[in-house]
Amino acid sequence: MKKIFKAFAMLGIIKRNCHHLNINSFVLLYKSMVRCHLDYCSCVWAPYKKGDIELLEKVKKRQQN
Repeated sequence: MKKIFKAFAMLGIIKRNCHHLNINSFVLLYKSMVRCHLDYCSCVWAPYKKGDIELLEKVKKRQQN
């Protein structure tokens, strides 16, 4: 759970401070600062509870907004 909240925090930092970036720069920041936390969650932590999976999906969906 801690990694999910860390991913939310990183995504918030990117969105608040880097709104002037083009899409390629945003994707690069997203992959380097947010995606690593989500990959750690899915590979090492292996969420199998529906609530945990929904939290991970929530981070991914927020990125698109």
